[in-house]
Amino acid sequence: MSAERAAYAPVAAPRRPSLRSVPSRASHAPRAPFVVLVLLVLGIGLIGLLILNTALQQGSFELGEMQSTTDELRDRQTDLADRVAARSAPDALADEADRLGMVPADEAPRFLELPGSGGTPAAGGGDG
Repeated sequence: MSAERAAYAPVAAPRRPSLRSVPSRASHAPRAPFVVLVLLVLGIGLIGLLILNTALQQGSFELGEMQSTTDELRDRQTDLADRVAARSAPDALADEADRLGMVPADEAPRFLELPGSGGTPAAGGGDG
């Protein structure tokens, strides 16, 4: 019996290390420079945003003015094209020629052929 007890003797549980708290390190660094730095960064960022917003607004105004100018020029181009088309019409050309005292030609137009030009005789010309 005693041999069996010796063979099955209880084993002691492993010892856990004891826990202890770590003392906190109190920071004695001055906070004022950090606060000034943060305020400075925020101030510079705010001023940068203000400048960026102002530049975008200025660009928006310039774009609006350019679009207005483009619309005016497009309207003027359309008006001028209409006036050119009206003056180029055959009726308008005939009226203008009549106003200038021009008369319609009774004969077909004649063309001069110079020696060495090598051109073919034109229709309606060269009767002599």
